[in-house]
Amino acid sequence: MSLETSLSAVLNMPDNFELIRRTVRHLAAQTVRSRIELIIVTTEDRQAQIPPSALSDFAASRVVALPTLPVSAVGYAAGVRHATSPVVALCEDHSFPEPEWAEALIRAHQQDCVAVGPGMANGNPDSVVSWANYLLTFVEWFQPLQSGPVSSCAGHNTSYKRDVLLPYDLDHWFVSERMLHADFVAKGLSIYVENQAITHHVNLSKPASFLTHSFLGGRIFGGARAAGWNLARRFLYALAFPLVPIVRLRRIWLVLGTSTRRQAARFWPALPWTLAGLCLHALGEATGYLFGDGDAMQRYTNFELYRHQHVTASDQALLRDNGHPPTAALSAT
Repeated sequence: MSLETSLSAVLNMPDNFELIRRTVRHLAAQTVRSRIELIIVTTEDRQAQIPPSALSDFAASRVVALPTLPVSAVGYAAGVRHATSPVVALCEDHSFPEPEWAEALIRAHQQDCVAVGPGMANGNPDSVVSWANYLLTFVEWFQPLQSGPVSSCAGHNTSYKRDVLLPYDLDHWFVSERMLHADFVAKGLSIYVENQAITHHVNLSKPASFLTHSFLGGRIFGGARAAGWNLARRFLYALAFPLVPIVRLRRIWLVLGTSTRRQAARFWPALPWTLAGLCLHALGEATGYLFGDGDAMQRYTNFELYRHQHVTASDQALLRDNGHPPTAALSAT
């Protein structure tokens, strides 16, 4: 029997259950797990792999089985449609929330906002490639940060008021959550970041994976941003791509703010990789402006849904469930 819940956590399972077991255990260790509904989205041929015992700590749980799970956006959209809680949080197999994460998100949603994002900690901080990937994607939510209104939150890790999401074609809008957040802001809706909700995100640490991911991410963003633009505007924005790495590097520098924070984020050791990633992302963005996203989303999904293939051997151990209490496991990362 399902109980009334406050937050539905949506988690994609494109492969075997072992790849999401650690995230499930971190969700089960939440201080408010009795108010959480866990929704696992998988394919029809894999749903039998999910052990009922792993779901027993939640107030409610359900498995949404799709014929295929071609991209992560499709899974998240299906999970939102099946959720019953007023707040829906997107989760990943490589992002491990601290025990107070859900409680802090639920509390923050009492404010007049449509989305609340967590602070993002680097879950594999020993790798400079990981830090470069982090600086390109999550630097705006680097700890410590202040809670309050923001223009966007971290993709695949943000929570939403479910009623606000339902009118959207989420299979499309979840492809680039930054564009969804921009649409919220354009409509005068508020987005918050909550510094008491922390998740530890394992980033790409294989160099080739990081560079390919950067290009594809740029192409997806450019294609989504330019939808509906005329050719002249597409061409003008594409021509400006050499300036983008300079603008974004300056933004990273300013967001970090102090030498102490730059040292904590390994800004200087990671700089060569950061620059390479910024340049490839800008090139991908220009490609997206001119030619659309092509098959970039299908290729990009592999990096998001199969993270274990794109981290070093030592970092792969961080993705496996080691049986330690979540707080101990987090402190080790």
